[in-house]
Amino acid sequence: MQLLNQFQFNRVSLRVECANQSFTCGDALIVEDVDNGKQTWRWDVLAISITFSQDQVVRSISVHNIGVHDIHLRYISLEWKPMNESPYLDARSYVQLYHSQCFEKIAGVRPVHRPNDWSNPAEASSMVTVISHRQLGDALLLGALPPFEDCFVSFPIRHESAHRDGAFGISIQITSPRRIKVNSEVVLAHLIKLHGKDGINLLEQYGELVRNRLPQTLFSKPRVTGWNSWDYYAGAVSQHDITENSCTAQEQFADAIRYIVIDEGYQCQWGIWDAGWKFPDGLKWLCETIRANGFEPGIWTAPLMVNASTSLYREHPNWFVGDEAGNPFFVSIGYGSMAQLDITQLEVKEHIGKVFTQLRQAGFTYFKCDFTQMLLGASRFSRDDITHAGMLRELFCLIRSSIGEDTYLLACGAPYEAVIGIADSHRTTGDIHHYWSHIRQNIRSMLARWWMQGTIGNTDPDFAILRCDRTTDDVQLSRRLPKKPWQSGANWYAGREMNLAEAQTLLLACYVTGGDMVLGDALNQLNEAGLAFLTIVLQDPVKRGVPINLFEYDGDDLPIVVAQGDGRKLLAIFNLSDDFRPKKLPEPYAGLKGSHEEFWSRQPIPVLESEEIIMEPHTAKAWWVSEV
Repeated sequence: MQLLNQFQFNRVSLRVECANQSFTCGDALIVEDVDNGKQTWRWDVLAISITFSQDQVVRSISVHNIGVHDIHLRYISLEWKPMNESPYLDARSYVQLYHSQCFEKIAGVRPVHRPNDWSNPAEASSMVTVISHRQLGDALLLGALPPFEDCFVSFPIRHESAHRDGAFGISIQITSPRRIKVNSEVVLAHLIKLHGKDGINLLEQYGELVRNRLPQTLFSKPRVTGWNSWDYYAGAVSQHDITENSCTAQEQFADAIRYIVIDEGYQCQWGIWDAGWKFPDGLKWLCETIRANGFEPGIWTAPLMVNASTSLYREHPNWFVGDEAGNPFFVSIGYGSMAQLDITQLEVKEHIGKVFTQLRQAGFTYFKCDFTQMLLGASRFSRDDITHAGMLRELFCLIRSSIGEDTYLLACGAPYEAVIGIADSHRTTGDIHHYWSHIRQNIRSMLARWWMQGTIGNTDPDFAILRCDRTTDDVQLSRRLPKKPWQSGANWYAGREMNLAEAQTLLLACYVTGGDMVLGDALNQLNEAGLAFLTIVLQDPVKRGVPINLFEYDGDDLPIVVAQGDGRKLLAIFNLSDDFRPKKLPEPYAGLKGSHEEFWSRQPIPVLESEEIIMEPHTAKAWWVSEV
């Protein structure tokens, strides 16, 4: 109960940061409205209110401009400062679920008091976090709930000292940099606090609360299967590559795959989303060809990104966002210097709407929208009464209205709070490539975000790939890349390319998420063994897998996942470490008798192992377990 006692809302302190002034609770008049479940901090020019729901579960945070001038808000911080008197919260005894704002950073469970090789506790968790004691079975969840308003919510840890090896507290930071007009009141966020003995159960409860506050039509679309051109072909993809893989997919998988998705490389330039020279017959012809092979066509775009060398950028210089100095805000990536469209302008909205309407008319029914998170770095827009969160929500609402409700929309990179309730699927991991350094990090994020599948729609764990020396006859597994030795924390083309066991580990992890299953190899280059492995993970889908030991000592290196199948369960153990590790099956599975099967071979197993299993590095084991 220690966490619950220390993080009561009646013990919270408040700080409000505006453009030219700060406000603290010590200078405020505090007004309690017990009958309406409302507490207000009032200053001369503004008031901040926390309104409790009737069941005392949800707290809504609102700001009211009661002054005579517009207010330029930056953020509001609710803080539980570290308590030094005993019993205080010792940072060494706790771990935290870190949920990054979008897929660009890894999600997972980390120590509160020190960095590990994938995360630093100085970085605040976004949207939701869980604080869990290593021994006492004491866990606290703080999270934001729909409707996600025009803000972002994060949860910075507050340490008593810079060394972080002592008492700690936590804060809820509501970031909403925008102008609020005189005599107007806006709701900023809806917050939840849950307490219990098990972080997994708290995430289950949180997911249920989120799901119940979203439009139920969001859950009408099942998880999808498909093939995407990016991981193997990247920007070098051609019209011939798409048609060839479409034919192979039809021959090998038929109805097990629904979408053929053309990713980056088809376009004239970034921002000009029409067929370039490698697609001489155009996008409409490509859609017709894909559909003739029995699939639905999908397409990748970066809706806000425009290459600075395009005529679009030259002819409409005022259509783009800026930096603090008023200069154009550019993002430099491998394809050149990119400006970003300003969605707050009417002409820009009309342009984006026209682009996606034309793509839909060409025949595409699956839309992968990428790189929208880059907008977070910009600071000048034509309007100042809306934040980055609100702009991205307007963007995805515009895309949805242009492509229709009957299409499938994947948010790839958009901050989750900005697009939940609009997109059908959300990317949960970083880019996958055929290196263990990528696989290990992606599996960590998949499992930390297990609760999102079926809660906010579907999840996309990026591509299921398996090309290695045992699964393909292709001597060139990818475009030529520089060789880099593995080092702690590295996850981009580091170390060697994956082997068969590592490929199977990735496939199994994608499978147990219960989310979208999109293949990413050159299908026409895979051999019989490779095609057989893919056939297995395209069959018999499971519901979302639960990493039952996520908050335990070995949950980071040796996650155990249980997923519900059709009349049976799938039990999987992963060894993400670089050493041999012993692991015993959990109760009630250890020594369980029944008509069980090994996942890959389908070999019958009458009794599950009751003793410790020695797990080799970078491997996974899985069994179909008959239900008693």
